[in-house]
Amino acid sequence: MGQRGWAVVTGASAGLGYVFVKELVRAGYPVIAVARRRDRLDQLAAEMQEQGGRVEPLVADLGSPEGVKSAVTRAIEIGDLELLVNNAGVSSWGYFSEIPLDKHLAMLRLNIEALVSLTWQLLPQLARRKGAGIINIASVVGFQPMPYWTTYAATKAFVLSFTEGVAHELRGSRTRVLAVCPGMMKTEFYDVSDSRELAERLPVVAPEQVVHAALRAYHHSGRVVKVVGLFNFLLTVADRLTPRSLTRFLTGGLLKPKAARRLLPPETTR
Repeated sequence: MGQRGWAVVTGASAGLGYVFVKELVRAGYPVIAVARRRDRLDQLAAEMQEQGGRVEPLVADLGSPEGVKSAVTRAIEIGDLELLVNNAGVSSWGYFSEIPLDKHLAMLRLNIEALVSLTWQLLPQLARRKGAGIINIASVVGFQPMPYWTTYAATKAFVLSFTEGVAHELRGSRTRVLAVCPGMMKTEFYDVSDSRELAERLPVVAPEQVVHAALRAYHHSGRVVKVVGLFNFLLTVADRLTPRSLTRFLTGGLLKPKAARRLLPPETTR
């Protein structure tokens, strides 16, 4: 195996992205680690340097055009890209009308716009190297409607569909594209999205399991969609066999917040 090209990992300061960086370094990739938190990135870079790896921290808010531009600019400057891992994402859980509009729009910007922009702008660079490709982190929630997780699930449905479309267009080329669909994981993601309660209702897996499954699928299986975990796989099978009206009813019952719904204030306008 020749020398690895660079990998770009977004959302690299914690959780799944953090584990992706560590595993890719162990596999011989130099990594551009993109996230908002400088202290976390510096700690990760130092840790990987002690193990003989190379990680370049890049502080950027991918929820803004400026953040995406800085990540793209640096990746193109370094050149020799081999892998893009679009992992950065944000979530909010609860009644759609009670979640502030700016949170919904922030989800769209980060979960969709940043992913599409990075993919489009870095794809020509990736196409120059044989065996290069993209791993997009979708979710098992992208397979079915998810009341109370409405916007987040919709963004992941977009990621899943988008990845499959791009992968089909690139079939026969030197560039691979994979959508990884995990379920609940043991990360701080659900704490910052105020959805830790869901971890008490659904099976939870370690991020290491997801990353290992993702990299195995990417390097060895040739598949376009990888659902991680037997329970999650069975959910996708059941979804194909169940009327969507019943699916909405079941997922709505599972995900409904315990707290009583607050009424919108009278002055709220639509």
